Amino acid sequence: MRKTVSFVSFLCGLMLTANPATPQATGGQEAVYKVLYLPPSLTSPGGNPTFMFEVQPGLFYVLSTRETNTFGPAIFGVTRAATSRQIYELAPSISAGTLVQATNGGLYGSAIQPSPPYQVLYSIDPSGKGLQQYSYPGQWGFGGPLIPAPGAMYQLVGQTQGNVTTAAFARIDENGDLTFLHDFSGTDGFPNSKNWVIYGPDGNFYGVGNQEQNGISPGFIFRFTPAGVYSQLLNFPYFPPGGAALPLVAGSDGNLYGSFSKLGTNGTGEIYQATLSGQFHAVASFPATGMSEPRSLMQAADGNIYGTTNYNQVFRYNLASHALTLVYQLAPSSVQGKCQCEIIEGMDGKLYGVTPNGGATGLGVVFSLDLGLAKPLPIVSGLFPASGSAGQKVILWGNYLLGATSVTFNGAPAAQVVVTSVQSVLVAVPPGATTGPVTITTANGSFTTAQDFTVE
Repeated sequence: MRKTVSFVSFLCGLMLTANPATPQATGGQEAVYKVLYLPPSLTSPGGNPTFMFEVQPGLFYVLSTRETNTFGPAIFGVTRAATSRQIYELAPSISAGTLVQATNGGLYGSAIQPSPPYQVLYSIDPSGKGLQQYSYPGQWGFGGPLIPAPGAMYQLVGQTQGNVTTAAFARIDENGDLTFLHDFSGTDGFPNSKNWVIYGPDGNFYGVGNQEQNGISPGFIFRFTPAGVYSQLLNFPYFPPGGAALPLVAGSDGNLYGSFSKLGTNGTGEIYQATLSGQFHAVASFPATGMSEPRSLMQAADGNIYGTTNYNQVFRYNLASHALTLVYQLAPSSVQGKCQCEIIEGMDGKLYGVTPNGGATGLGVVFSLDLGLAKPLPIVSGLFPASGSAGQKVILWGNYLLGATSVTFNGAPAAQVVVTSVQSVLVAVPPGATTGPVTITTANGSFTTAQDFTVE
């Protein structure tokens, strides 16, 4: 029997409060904030930007979730030069949830419509054409953005039947077919309602759960294999009453990192490390004043973790020194946005982010933040498949792969390089290739795999 669990907050952004202050310097260089896009007005689509990712070097796609009786949520293209254009507008009856890019290059989003089946998944070509809609029996809801992996996407799902909501871990292929891999039942506990699973450094999926419902009981980190095999990685030594345990991030050192919004030495939040062998370490506490309540984390190519707080602050956590530093303070919400501030790193090394509210129009902001970070080199963490004969299609999976110009198999160049997302490139094994490493080159540099591709 499936256990009950609330998934309401999986589909809603956290509404955070801004704290006025001035920009801060970092590493001797003044951080440079730039507005790239302001939603125009209450009477046109484009308000409340929520999700953002880079699709070409310098071109970002943004999901704006504001909808009315006359217009629906919209996908916008926004450039680093602060130009924008609408890619696609959903129907006025749709409430958009999330948007990601899969390894086939397609855009996949979740949405809610007013009549059964309430939760739907849609896909669309990056050009804004070829809309496909997929629906499923029952009232399934996706517990956060779909997580792209080589050849498929994964996420927690919830289903409400009467007053009972059940939870499961699911695989969604690029044709929209949904497969339930594991039901939460028995001694599994409950997925935490403020979390979704993330793709780990070892190719497994990780999330935060609770032994009992509502997220106020002892907590733990769970793991799923891509086949849906479930296990619990570790139990937290404590769990914050009234303080959220937010989604995990995969660190460049091979560990997982997460944050509690109201724990640590000063009760203002802490960052913790979870090793894949099941060890827990509290690694940094937020100060008593000046910076508090972390709300998001992301890994940057410089090896540090960056995040945002409940009070419009951007911080850096150094994995080596454990130093926690304020790197930028957004101005009052009426100027630079009301910070939910989900941030990513662009191919130019700048941080890019969205605030769903605030800004000059009150409808949110898309912004860039230049901290002087170097342009990220490409990274390939896996080859899928890792063997094959000439002509075999292979997905190079990693990060910072946009704009790839060449791929070689032990020195033999692939005839065509198809960049399908920032994390994936598709190539065919060239004739004459021999067993050996694979090298990919972008405008930022090259990367050669430690793993050999075996030519059969």
